[in-house]
Amino acid sequence: MSEGLITWESVKKKGSEHYKSAGGVEPIDLYRSLGILDSFALGSIIKYASRMARAGVNRKDCEKIRHYADILTAGIKG
Repeated sequence: MSEGLITWESVKKKGSEHYKSAGGVEPIDLYRSLGILDSFALGSIIKYASRMARAGVNRKDCEKIRHYADILTAGIKG
């Protein structure tokens, strides 16, 4: 995937496997259908950034922030 071409499908592929249940609804799809996905993603970015401000910068939290930023980017039209 080249930079700037973030799609909903690519975001979903990167998500954690424990959220992908056979035949079930993934939380991220529920948030999207309810129109609260942006708020969820922004809240998650704030959560991980705040944790790093207290505990120090680490790769895992940086990757989570990037994942939630990708969710926001995938939702931008045009």
